[in-house]
Amino acid sequence: ALSLVPIIWGTYTPIIRFAYQLDVPPPPELLNFMFYFTSVSCLFLSSAINAQPLFPRAESLKAGLELGLWLFLGSTLQLLGLQYTTGTQAGIIVQLTSVMVPLLEASILKRTVSRSLWLGIALSFAGVVLLTADQAASAGSSAAAAASFSSFSLGSMIKGDFLVLLAAIAYSTHVIRLDGYAKKVEPLQLAFGKQTAQLGYSSMLAWIPALLSSTRLQSYSTFASSLGHDQALQMLMIVIWNGAISSAFTSYAQSFGQRRIPATLASLLFTTQPLWNALLCSFFLHESIGALGIGGITLVLAALSNSLIKLSEDTEKTKQI
Repeated sequence: ALSLVPIIWGTYTPIIRFAYQLDVPPPPELLNFMFYFTSVSCLFLSSAINAQPLFPRAESLKAGLELGLWLFLGSTLQLLGLQYTTGTQAGIIVQLTSVMVPLLEASILKRTVSRSLWLGIALSFAGVVLLTADQAASAGSSAAAAASFSSFSLGSMIKGDFLVLLAAIAYSTHVIRLDGYAKKVEPLQLAFGKQTAQLGYSSMLAWIPALLSSTRLQSYSTFASSLGHDQALQMLMIVIWNGAISSAFTSYAQSFGQRRIPATLASLLFTTQPLWNALLCSFFLHESIGALGIGGITLVLAALSNSLIKLSEDTEKTKQI
């Protein structure tokens, strides 16, 4: 199940970018709320079918409050960032979690950062810089590209990339903290706890300001009234896919999978996500990737491969001891 996670995650940014290309784009906070409402509903149904408790237990809710906060911060920052940068770019930056996880583990656990890890960080940074330059240069390269990149300037991309980078840090922290909780709490209950907490956080972000500000409520009304039949159906499919599959299923798959493998190895299993993301963005959103972009993606993948080799060597040494 864990091996499906990067493929599913690869669909997230192109789907969100598609939603943002509607005549009246959905407000990010409302979109987040709809995703988590759908996710919790699916997990509630799954619990009922499997004859498990229909509400999170105390231990899963406690874990969910922390883990759900990191995921909520990650998804919110990513949704905001995707308003300003391309899907290809965002997918690459989010995948930097594979480098950030061992770096954060070293910081939190006071471990020495190896030269191999610093090399991976340097390669990743260089790769993202090249990809940014490539995506900015693609804005006027063709009619299809111009349509896809028309709302992006270099300044906009830098702003979006920074928000997505913050999202990657939040996601990385979730992976590290999940490592301990996953061994103590049953997977479905842990996923339920996380998603319930995220629904609570997203409800507060979406509806408390709406109750206090007529402007926020008006933006929701404007978006809802702008949807024709076809667009309403498209939004329904987006909400169902991202809520039920990208959120509920992947949350369960991570909770289940990380009971058996460590956080660093789990993060490295997700290294194919940028490739799926770039492929889907190119096919559905016509986001072209030039020579600089290919070079940037290659550097990021080299960084991830470097981390994987180092992890394998460390694991082998541990077994010999």
